[in-house]
Amino acid sequence: MEYVVGVDIGGTFTDCVILDSEGTVTLGKALSTPEDFSIGAVDAVRDAARYMGLAGEGELLASTKFFFHACTVADNTLITRAGPSTGLITTKGFGDTLLHMRGRTTEGLTETEAFHAAGQSKPDPIVRRPFIEEVSERIDYKGSVLIRLDPAEAEQAIRNLLAKEVQSIGVCLLWALSNDAHEQTIAKIVKEKYPSVYLTLSSEVAPFVGEYERTATTAFNAYIAPKIAAYLQQLGAVLKEKGLKREPLVMQSYGGVLRIEDTCKNAVGTIESGPVSGVIGSRFIGERIGLSNILATDMGGTTFKVSVIRNGLVEKDYKPVILRYQIYLTKIWVESIGAGGGSIAWIDPETGLLKVGPLGAGAYPGPVCYGHGGSEITVSDADLLLGYLNENYFLGGKMPLYKEKALRVLEERIARPMGMSAVEAASGIYRIINSHMSDLIRRATVERGYDPREFTLFAFGGAAPAHAARYAAELGIRQVIVPLTASVHGATGLVSSDVVYAYGKSEHLFVPADPRRINSHFSALVRKAVDHLRAAGFKEEEMSVVRSVDMRYRNQVHELNVPLKAGIGEVSEEEMDEVYATFDELYEQTYGPGAGYREAGKEIMAFRVLGTGLLERPNLRRYPLEKRDPASALKGERWVYFQEGGDFAPTQIYDFDRLTAGSDICGPAVIETPITTIVVNPKDRAFVDEFLNVRLYLNGA
Repeated sequence: MEYVVGVDIGGTFTDCVILDSEGTVTLGKALSTPEDFSIGAVDAVRDAARYMGLAGEGELLASTKFFFHACTVADNTLITRAGPSTGLITTKGFGDTLLHMRGRTTEGLTETEAFHAAGQSKPDPIVRRPFIEEVSERIDYKGSVLIRLDPAEAEQAIRNLLAKEVQSIGVCLLWALSNDAHEQTIAKIVKEKYPSVYLTLSSEVAPFVGEYERTATTAFNAYIAPKIAAYLQQLGAVLKEKGLKREPLVMQSYGGVLRIEDTCKNAVGTIESGPVSGVIGSRFIGERIGLSNILATDMGGTTFKVSVIRNGLVEKDYKPVILRYQIYLTKIWVESIGAGGGSIAWIDPETGLLKVGPLGAGAYPGPVCYGHGGSEITVSDADLLLGYLNENYFLGGKMPLYKEKALRVLEERIARPMGMSAVEAASGIYRIINSHMSDLIRRATVERGYDPREFTLFAFGGAAPAHAARYAAELGIRQVIVPLTASVHGATGLVSSDVVYAYGKSEHLFVPADPRRINSHFSALVRKAVDHLRAAGFKEEEMSVVRSVDMRYRNQVHELNVPLKAGIGEVSEEEMDEVYATFDELYEQTYGPGAGYREAGKEIMAFRVLGTGLLERPNLRRYPLEKRDPASALKGERWVYFQEGGDFAPTQIYDFDRLTAGSDICGPAVIETPITTIVVNPKDRAFVDEFLNVRLYLNGA
């Protein structure tokens, strides 16, 4: 028996999904271990091995065909500012580029923070000004050398930084994307004389126009790369010692995986790669059940995230804002807000209105009902008091919940001060958080030109299945899918990934552009992608290459990415005419009919290539559908609140592990799994499909 293993490290828990060669899914879960994340990774694998009846993780790893991994090391390093002392070398006169942040004051702020932008401070700089060195050199936008770099001056800049005990250096020189000779000169000095210093070149990690974004990307990579490299090398060594024969593959923010060596070179690609795995998992399951328009929603303890899959294609972002810095990073587009099971309910002192989020109680002390000393009422407390959660079966009974504590604090902090009953307060918290989430989905769809009613909603993350039917119904969505692996869905995405290399470069061409120049730019990027895929062991027939261009109307600021037909053959003038027409369609779809300024003309701003090494897709076991009475899965009844009646009602509780494919349950009902809870509202139906996903059909659909 061979296995495919996916391990996804989160802030609180580390999730593991095992797929065997027959398609059977086994789940594992363990606490994350920030002091050494590899410990939590092995613990999660061991937990899954125990459920499989294996002797231990060694027996499992020895028979593992692929080991996929996603981690939050990059995110944690940035958020906690735990990276090494980092320096930056840039062109004379541009030392403040990173600190100025283009003068932007609202990027990355919440709506409330942006409204009070004048009172906001800039984030702590990734590289402080004393650690930024300037060198005399100048290359113009065509790549011509105007002022040649003096190697002696460059070495002095390096020595100045090393005197301040810098361990990692980023180099970002003006127009290095057009000619990287000066950056390579600095790289040669570092490699020959100071080989222990970690080095990042802007021409390698961000060859795009935009000095601020390019500088920020370089600084981010220099800051997190040593941590990423140390962690992944440690993980690889531990897994090898435990019996793993294949090198782990690491999830990237654009939805593919890379080898450890390639990941360490471009560590910035792992930023926010954890949430991406869940989106890839949703697409994978959607392919199996015939769905191509999907809203992937992830509600965990702290945040709620949404991503759009349209016609089987995942929406991407090429200039995301990370911790208020805009960087160059090909990343699956994910929008998030502070809305999760741990979101805190509070009374606005100015208006006296009930608010929920964005602040959360965290994993510790967490919600009041956890019994760890939490003193703020959260969404999970409200879910428990409304009867959705089982105080004796949270995490399969591993963790008791304290209902009386939650009730007492709710009455003291929310209900009595607002002159309402505890039930009214709890149901208010539930409705408010659902409205926040439906508002985010509306922004992710309607404001981008999509009708949410044309999509199926996927609900994953530990908290989502208790809320999904409500926030979906607010948008007119008729079907919700709760995957079998809902609370470890990110790990499911890992085991369905391919090896993907992403390349791009800024090149400015007016439309209509000369096909010879277009083919010249694409051929260099395609050659790089194919070479890397060959080096990774892929044959020609196992490769897929997708080309695209970033386009805009002339004199505008923002671009749209337009894909070309798959393949690596020469691009014809007729094919580019189709691309130009597609851009017009995408623009009006995004911004509304008549929004495009076609008379201004168009321009190409960048060329991009995704080179994919196709891995063998894991099989998912398909179970025969049986028309069996679900009564055999009944655990009993409890009083559960539903807003249709405005009161509690006796509600049947089902044990998911005793349901079979084909089980059909009419609401109101609650389905309990060891890892999550699914609420089936009145007039809704729950159906267990052939892959053991729970499909919720809303309002009689």
